[in-house]
Amino acid sequence: MSSPPLLVGTDGTIEPEKPEAGPNAPGVLVILLLSAWCGTLAGLLEVGAFAVRKRFFDENRLLGVSRHYLWMIPLTDLLILGMIGAGGCLLIRLRPKRGRWAVARILAALTMLPPLLTFFPTIYGLAWLLLTVGASMRLVPLIERRRSDFRRVVVATAPALAGVLVILAMFPGASDWRKQRSEQSRPIPVRAPNILLIVMDTVAADHLDLYGYGRPTSQAIDEMARGGCRFDAAVSAAPWTLPSHASFFTGRWPHELSVGWRSPLDEAQPTVAGYLGSRGYATAGFVANMSYCASDSGLVRGFTVYQDHVFRGLSPLRMAAMVDRSLDAFQSIGEAVGDALDLEWLRASVLRVREAFESDHKEAAEVNREFLDWLSDRAGPDRPYFAFLNYIDAHSPYQLLPRRIHRFGHRPSDEREFRLIRQWWDMDKTQVTPEELALLVDAYDDCVASIDEQVGRLLDQLGRRGALEKTWVILIADHGESFGEHEGVYLHGSSLYQTELHVPMVVLPPPGTRIQPVVTETVSLRDLAATIAEIAGLDNGSPFPGTSMVRLWRPTPRRKRADDPREPSLAELVPNETLGPHVSDPTWRPSPMASMTVAGWSYIRRGGVPREELYDLARDPHEIRDLSREAVSESRLAAMRKALSRMTGGPLTPDRFPP
Repeated sequence: MSSPPLLVGTDGTIEPEKPEAGPNAPGVLVILLLSAWCGTLAGLLEVGAFAVRKRFFDENRLLGVSRHYLWMIPLTDLLILGMIGAGGCLLIRLRPKRGRWAVARILAALTMLPPLLTFFPTIYGLAWLLLTVGASMRLVPLIERRRSDFRRVVVATAPALAGVLVILAMFPGASDWRKQRSEQSRPIPVRAPNILLIVMDTVAADHLDLYGYGRPTSQAIDEMARGGCRFDAAVSAAPWTLPSHASFFTGRWPHELSVGWRSPLDEAQPTVAGYLGSRGYATAGFVANMSYCASDSGLVRGFTVYQDHVFRGLSPLRMAAMVDRSLDAFQSIGEAVGDALDLEWLRASVLRVREAFESDHKEAAEVNREFLDWLSDRAGPDRPYFAFLNYIDAHSPYQLLPRRIHRFGHRPSDEREFRLIRQWWDMDKTQVTPEELALLVDAYDDCVASIDEQVGRLLDQLGRRGALEKTWVILIADHGESFGEHEGVYLHGSSLYQTELHVPMVVLPPPGTRIQPVVTETVSLRDLAATIAEIAGLDNGSPFPGTSMVRLWRPTPRRKRADDPREPSLAELVPNETLGPHVSDPTWRPSPMASMTVAGWSYIRRGGVPREELYDLARDPHEIRDLSREAVSESRLAAMRKALSRMTGGPLTPDRFPP
């Protein structure tokens, strides 16, 4: 039996044509159905606006959200408008005429609001809300006068909207299924080893007792190194996450790649995962850095399985513009009131509310669980694998989960200390006291030690399963961290000093494999792609430039040859303009920098206003004494200047780097 047609009255009432069905119950039901239709439409329009903005208008090419945004945004908008509709039903029962008038206009306004908030993110949300409310005051009466046409539109489009939502929800799963089918169809390589790459995000070598630090932060990694090979002078190609990862996945220097603070890795260069996968390897990535290692970063290319975003608590709702922009407004108002009245409890409460919607942090233990679960459940367990794990526990803010151990200093005990740790990235560093800096170093070291514990637990688990018998484990960091060792230099992505470039590197071979215990020669993580290809036995025809590090750990000591193809270790950086001191000046552009580390020397050159620095790392490992202006260094400085120009392909200008 078909349902009666819907009509919209001049007073905003939406009800069946036949009054004998009852004025209240059908009106309430229709309001709920209409709110669901409006929510779905608003969500799909928001997804379309987001896709168009990112594709054609936004300088930031990174999505910043999970690939499941295609269906989670419409679902969130449907939920929000559904709740509005449910509340409207209660209002209609209390005040039928005014309630129906108000609900119709609220639903119309909120249907138009999400795509506008998304397509024009720099315009105040309150301005768009006022505009859509005003537009709904004109639009709803027009709909009421053409209620038959509106009824036909709703009835005709409702199945289509629902169908599009279902298709969008199925799309990520269908893509995963296609990748799995493709991987399973490839021949299994014979006698190929497994390769496990573990990247500790933001772990500086100088903060590991493996490299002489005065605190026991790396006991498990120390034990790993005793069974394998420790690299004493591994250098990253960039002091922040995305170009560093992109470099060791492709074997290319940062200036050869598309990556930037707002641009992902494109498909111009082959990746390790893609190369090994095409040769029959199973490939899987498990990442915790959602800003620069998630699927939208481009690092996903070549991986059959790639687990990034997790959805817990209220975090999925933040993908919808109405939720995200409301949170921003709530935080701004709450902090302004808290600062004006000096109410620390209010500022802390605002942060806690915000954190309830940001509960998608993934610690190292969870990354381990994802990898171990995949290892247990994967189809074709005989197929060798290349797995990539990314831990972010040591990245700012340096916060341990409640059940983790505080080993150094004291646990943050009041709201001031908690706020210092939470907001360290955005703080004015000139205002930090020595005591506050010591607290931050303690918190950072706690996080580093917590990662070390999880590395040990993972290796223990793999050992008990017998999963290390045919597995090479490579443990590195993508970059380090600065704590004011050089004036004004903090965090990372801000300099090319060794505090941000010198990273730990340990290689653990399968049991019984002979390997040199220590490599003292300077190496670049850029050579990791060529190294992994050789470990896999696929170096013949490898597409990766650079020089494999395998020869450095072979049991027979290797002599240094005059024709050694290994290049100096290059690192490059265009500082993040959003962190610069002159972001309000439209003419200001950050000066690109490049550095070269070779034979115990570090040379740094800044573009823009030219500036050079030269350090003897053997005698001055903390880069305190700049030798660039000393006469005895002129010949070395000239040689390194020439070598750097050759490696970077010319002068350093912002146009040579990704935007």
